[in-house]
Amino acid sequence: MPESEHARCLRSQPQADTLIARVQSSVVARHRPHAWLAAAAVTFAAGAAHAGRPTPLVTGEAALDRARAAWAQADFEAAQSAYQEAITRGGLSRTDVIDAYSHLGAAHFIVGKRDLAANAFRVAATVDPSFVVPAEAGKKAAALAEAQRKQTVPFKLEAGAPDHVASGASFAVNVLFDAAQLPLLARIGIIVRDPATAKTYRFEEQPKLVVTFRVPSSMTLPGADLDVRVDALDDHDNQLAVASTRVTVSGAPVAATSETEKPSGGTSFWKSPWPYVIGGTLLAAGGVGLYFAVRSPSEVNVGAPHVQTN
Repeated sequence: MPESEHARCLRSQPQADTLIARVQSSVVARHRPHAWLAAAAVTFAAGAAHAGRPTPLVTGEAALDRARAAWAQADFEAAQSAYQEAITRGGLSRTDVIDAYSHLGAAHFIVGKRDLAANAFRVAATVDPSFVVPAEAGKKAAALAEAQRKQTVPFKLEAGAPDHVASGASFAVNVLFDAAQLPLLARIGIIVRDPATAKTYRFEEQPKLVVTFRVPSSMTLPGADLDVRVDALDDHDNQLAVASTRVTVSGAPVAATSETEKPSGGTSFWKSPWPYVIGGTLLAAGGVGLYFAVRSPSEVNVGAPHVQTN
């Protein structure tokens, strides 16, 4: 992936797909891909039945809460169903995806579904090779998970963005994928946010080997420090990979002028004492004129009588 002199390359933690049938077709051992695909398609047909992007109000969080409650009560039959529902409903963060698949594999193993457990552990390892098998599943489950780790190619997301950009200029964010990862993805999204103004830019692209996002110049205000995040999502809106960075915009932030600041070039006439002096004088003169204008004629005073003789 080409990068400029100031570009940085971001590498996420390995990720995976929530639709297990599709995941297995991509991360299987390379010498038996078709066998693994057929087995996964049959095994997880029910889990894949609800494929499709959910509405924003439909997520797996409530099912995940039920799954965790069932697990805490050692109700592993209920836990496996609830974890699968959480994955299918989707909208899970990468952390929750790892938690859901690792516990789903453990629940399958505890109730005697070894093949399903192996498949779930393989997905968890694709998302994050360092995932932890719950202790309740025992050492044999941990050994099974370790075997799946060795057969799995971890999911990787690489994104390149500049460290600095000029104010008022657009910039590109390039995202690179491996061809084997594309079947796991439904869409690639970018979110750019300016924390100082809460201004946000969002855009989505279809998955391909190289995805280029062009962040518009309207986001590059002088002095902005932009948060840039790229999400790789499956068709249930579960996060399979996340990469993030910061992009600094050159220039100083534009400061608002204070209302109490005095303009240059001296004191304004309207802020000086003269308007009050002139106003007071006019008010006094107006009062005298008003008095003579409205007083009654009978009140005219001609003074004392005076007789002049020759």
